[in-house]
Amino acid sequence: MFAIEATNKKKWRWIAGIFLERRRAEAFLQSVPEEARELQCIVDVPISNYPVFVIEDRGFEYGDLTFVRARLKSLMSKGDEDFVHLNVYAVKEDFAPDVPGMDAMGGLLHWHVTDDTLQSPRSVVFDEELGEIEIAI
Repeated sequence: MFAIEATNKKKWRWIAGIFLERRRAEAFLQSVPEEARELQCIVDVPISNYPVFVIEDRGFEYGDLTFVRARLKSLMSKGDEDFVHLNVYAVKEDFAPDVPGMDAMGGLLHWHVTDDTLQSPRSVVFDEELGEIEIAI
């Protein structure tokens, strides 16, 4: 699997596409306007099929459900129910924005993991939501 990671001149980062096949990632990257293309790159993702989960925390990490659950267990409460630890995205199929190179990550199924997310009963519900995605594929 392959992701296209992008930045802009302000150093904002996003995922501009995720593809099962490298040739599709390369073709999509070629459709990005040239001035934006130089700020994007194809990254090998260590997953061979969908769903793939993306953790956004000062960068992007990719993995399966086991990876996400392990990462969640490593988080420590900050004592502020609204504190955002990281974001988790679930990608069930090839993803590409309608406008090549643009940030459309907000359209992906995602969660902002807060202190509240780490506490029961929300933590149990969140774990079930993640598990349902894997089952649905």
